[in-house]
Amino acid sequence: MTVTAFAPAHFTGFFAVRPDPDPVKAGSVGCGLCLETGVTARITAGTTDKIGTIGTIGTTDTPGTQDTADITGSGAIIRFNGDQIDLPTVEYVLEALPGAGHSKLVVDLAADVPLGYGFGVSGAAALATALAVNADQGQGLTMEQAAAVAHSAEVVNRTGMGDVTGQYTGGLVIRTAAGAPGVGAVKKVPVDAMEVSWVCMGEISTSSVLEDEKTMEKINILGQRALKGMLKRPGVEHFMSLSRDFAFNTGLVSSRAADAIEAVEAAGGLASMAMLGDTVFALGDGSALMEFGQVGSSRIGTTGAHNL
Repeated sequence: MTVTAFAPAHFTGFFAVRPDPDPVKAGSVGCGLCLETGVTARITAGTTDKIGTIGTIGTTDTPGTQDTADITGSGAIIRFNGDQIDLPTVEYVLEALPGAGHSKLVVDLAADVPLGYGFGVSGAAALATALAVNADQGQGLTMEQAAAVAHSAEVVNRTGMGDVTGQYTGGLVIRTAAGAPGVGAVKKVPVDAMEVSWVCMGEISTSSVLEDEKTMEKINILGQRALKGMLKRPGVEHFMSLSRDFAFNTGLVSSRAADAIEAVEAAGGLASMAMLGDTVFALGDGSALMEFGQVGSSRIGTTGAHNL
């Protein structure tokens, strides 16, 4: 049996971290934008032979010859766009969800956006996996409870503090209180499914930023200020403006990203940098971004994560 679920990519524009010993209660406040593109998780049951290696049902793999290097600590196989990968957030989900049988699962993740560039892929992968496994294995959890496991996976692994909450909701999401879906609080801002373009310039380690106390002090002050501004005047254009100021004032924006943002503004558009990734995103077509690299595009995704 194969079960699939989808979680959207998510650009965080600004944020302020709210730590808590309980990962379900920890997270961030701020605002982010979901896309129609994202991550699809396909969960397939596997067969285990006598020596414990795994072969996928429906393949021609000979029992006992599967490369055990493809097997994670949970005993499941995780692939990202066809390649075996060590993805801690997905591994956490597989180990944390109640019930047996995860050791026989094959998790195939398909993403139209890259990992590590500020699209919230680690969170989307965890969320899509949680929803699919919950449906496939009959865990008895609500979708919200399964999403809370994915949120905890991000917090514990320091790969994100609020993407999952936004991805579970969909659209333009203001996170007004930190925590997992069902624990934190959000305000979904009505927005049309307009085009969003981007260009990826480099990776930024989320954990390295979160562990820098001086940087985080500045982020938390400016993120809280941006949140107050967004709540006073919610809207996608104001979100872009606040996000742009946050990127520059925190010092997180790279010189090349700054050039790309200014190029979009010179053409009359709105742009900012994804948090946390060296990726510039802009409303509308990406013609002003073309000189900075390969331009991708999607529409704003107004629907949150769901089973397919």
